Amino acid sequence: MEFKDLLIFKTLAEEGNVTKTAEKLCYVQSNITTRMKKLEQSLGATLFYRHSKGITLTSKGRLLLKKGEEILRLVEETETLLKEEDSPAGHLTIGANETTALVHLPPLLTTFSMQYPDVHLSLQVDSTENLVESVLSHELDGSFVVGPVHHIEVETLPVLNEKLVIITNSEEPFNETNPSHQTLLTRPNYVHHARIHEWLNGNGIRPARTMEFNTLEAIISCVKAGLGFSVLTKSLADYHRNDGYLHYHELSASSFQTIFIYRKDGLITKAFDAFTKSIEAEFLP
Repeated sequence: MEFKDLLIFKTLAEEGNVTKTAEKLCYVQSNITTRMKKLEQSLGATLFYRHSKGITLTSKGRLLLKKGEEILRLVEETETLLKEEDSPAGHLTIGANETTALVHLPPLLTTFSMQYPDVHLSLQVDSTENLVESVLSHELDGSFVVGPVHHIEVETLPVLNEKLVIITNSEEPFNETNPSHQTLLTRPNYVHHARIHEWLNGNGIRPARTMEFNTLEAIISCVKAGLGFSVLTKSLADYHRNDGYLHYHELSASSFQTIFIYRKDGLITKAFDAFTKSIEAEFLP
């Protein structure tokens, strides 16, 4: 089995069509078809179901795709390490949840960019759940997420401790007759959803309704306007309190940890090593 055959096979599996694969790889279609038939013959296994709409992987094909992707990734990582300069350089793709990206990362990213101008760093902002999946699938080199994360393939680095607070548009204690205290504003699949409702139930606070928003910025703006109340980190509440329209009420036993995660078998380039050292210098005592 040749390396080029693996690349063609992976591309064909992703495209599901010989014509699109040939166009993407700049090959003629007959070359794609011939090489894949020879690959099946050499392995003694049928890798594709061929039909009028294209191709579909067989169980053996799915197995080869999984292992082939690992082989191709290892080859790419090896080439990266061999070509690596003496000083940190290249590309880093880092993830972060919304709060960390907005409040805590700007000083770190500024300092890192000044120290290592040859490192091209990209930041992806998403939910903790999606970010963990992206790290596991090698789409991200590492990510800042809400801990804990228990996974055998993940290494974790503690970053900082956060507290949750209730935010409202007034300093008044909670009162169920107050219209702005009757609606909970939250996000779909919010990582702190269970923790919030446990606290609310424990303190006899039962919102009449719940409204979901896609972004924290929208939630904060609506809280300031008096639409309802919400729960977010104290650091983010402090960040948005400067106009006097936002107030918060601290919750008991509401602390959690933000961590940086990366794969144990991930590629540790000079750029990635420099980034983790920058995290430690910025956040750890």
